[in-house]
Amino acid sequence: MAAILPYREKYLAAYQDFARRNWGQNCYQRSARYLRWLYQDNPCRNNENPFLLLIEQERVIGTMHKMRLPWLIDGQKVTVSSIHNLLVDRDYRRGSGLMLITASLRDETNVLCPGVLPPLSKAYQMLHCQKINALWFRKIIWPLGAKTTIAQRLELLDSAQIAAMIKTLNNKSGCHPLWDAEIFNWRFLQGPKHIFLWADSANFLILSAGRRKGLTVARIIDGHIEDKNSPLWQDALNTARALGAVVLLGYTADENLREYFLAKTKPRAKHPLVFFYHKDKKIRAMNFNASAGDFGLESFLSN
Repeated sequence: MAAILPYREKYLAAYQDFARRNWGQNCYQRSARYLRWLYQDNPCRNNENPFLLLIEQERVIGTMHKMRLPWLIDGQKVTVSSIHNLLVDRDYRRGSGLMLITASLRDETNVLCPGVLPPLSKAYQMLHCQKINALWFRKIIWPLGAKTTIAQRLELLDSAQIAAMIKTLNNKSGCHPLWDAEIFNWRFLQGPKHIFLWADSANFLILSAGRRKGLTVARIIDGHIEDKNSPLWQDALNTARALGAVVLLGYTADENLREYFLAKTKPRAKHPLVFFYHKDKKIRAMNFNASAGDFGLESFLSN
């Protein structure tokens, strides 16, 4: 009988074999670098319960990952887990996915559940998770060389620029990730590759870029725009083209970026859903970007 257990190093080989079978030989999910960044280097790590495995007779047949970040919930600093990469071997999928979901929510007060597709979306609704009003977009582009306009592409940031972005990102209403220098460095500078498009402290975008299913993909995963006429959207497209990307993706549940993106591109009519689990089942005003979830991790393969 299969058991759900927290990951331990002794399961590494079995887990990597599972990842190879399901995501492919070169997937980031089986990378020791990915596991080290997400579960050892993270300042919000949980050493006792990093992520979950579904195991049968020493063989890994399923998994559910978690990325932990500090959030401001109801005016209090708390740790929120973002669950992602739920997958079960094809022969064991009858009910096992729901088992992993419920096990991932157990003993958690708040959990972000991004990128949910049917039929699992029904499971989150059944568990009384809050459905988040998220804007998704997908812009197909041609990978032609181009230059940014007024924005400065920053491969390396100085401490003043980091401090300015942290202050801006933290100055939000509702519930949102709570950044400091340590967690910002871990999330954006130590793991997946990111590019910063900077006009000033009130106008910047953070992009991730990497290979996915044989193609280069770019994502806007965070930022802030005060100037609604800012050329940063075009800068993001040009930067993605210069990187050889064929598509620019993104989603936001942030009031600020939603308004800006709606003026620049059409939202996706069909898209994954985003849920938020609160143990007390209360509905809250949520205000966050894709960096709170798992988007952009394919760029581990491109650094």
